Amino acid sequence: MSDQTDTKACPPAPRPVLSEDGYVRLTLQSLLATPLVHLWSGLDEEAPGPLPEGAGVTTISGYTEWISTTEPALTLGWDWRLEVASAGPFYVRSSTPRSNIMLVDERRRDLGPRQTAALLGVAINSLTWKQAIHNHINTRFV
Repeated sequence: MSDQTDTKACPPAPRPVLSEDGYVRLTLQSLLATPLVHLWSGLDEEAPGPLPEGAGVTTISGYTEWISTTEPALTLGWDWRLEVASAGPFYVRSSTPRSNIMLVDERRRDLGPRQTAALLGVAINSLTWKQAIHNHINTRFV
């Protein structure tokens, strides 16, 4: 019996490529290891309509797009809204993520749109997106 352990290294994950269906397939671990940078954020236009007498209810909402600097580029976007609470205003993601990413399991099988969207939400939470949007909106619209 040898006192050496088997140290076979796991093969590296294949380099992501743009598939014919427009998706870039990669694992969640690969996605989390890929830096995404803020590309653009914008404000939604408030729908015009009759205002009730006195104070009116308004919402501030918008969208944001993030991108990787890798080849092929990963794109990730979502809608947000500004919530006003007693603790002060804060940003909340208000939509399912939009992306060209399809997450796969360790056998390179698609996780599917629903599970990918849920895990992209986890990835979004790891970004400093609220501050990036706040800075962008304040620079562009104020």
